[in-house]
Amino acid sequence: MFNLQHKLKLGALGRFLVGGLVSSGVTLATTASLHELVAVPERLAAALGLATALVVNFVVLRFFVFRGTNLPLGRQLLVFLGSSGVFRGFEYAGFIVLHLLSVYYLLALVVVQGVSFIVKYFFYDKFVFARKSPDEPAKASQPRMGAP
Repeated sequence: MFNLQHKLKLGALGRFLVGGLVSSGVTLATTASLHELVAVPERLAAALGLATALVVNFVVLRFFVFRGTNLPLGRQLLVFLGSSGVFRGFEYAGFIVLHLLSVYYLLALVVVQGVSFIVKYFFYDKFVFARKSPDEPAKASQPRMGAP
């Protein structure tokens, strides 16, 4: 039996998946457009595509996936950028380990990305895009005992 909290988490997880697809699409579209239409070298186009997707990803996560976040924008952006860098490092390390264990490179990439997707969802939900619980505003508005 799902309560409201479980339904909200499931909805955010679905939005997180959509956000990931949007981010991937932005990476591919930006990279291909820059290289094919503007003749930007492939490596630079890919770097710009990934940077663009990182910005889009932050905006999508903050305003679409994890609605109601209560952290200041600047602080949240810095935490997001730092954690994204750490996640990319872990993803690459996981890929290297699996590849060294003779796992086919594309399968290794899919496994690493799948595990990372789940871990990032919970990390972002709990630490980067934290929201107030429904009880917090009520608690804050209650008078304190002994207050004049």
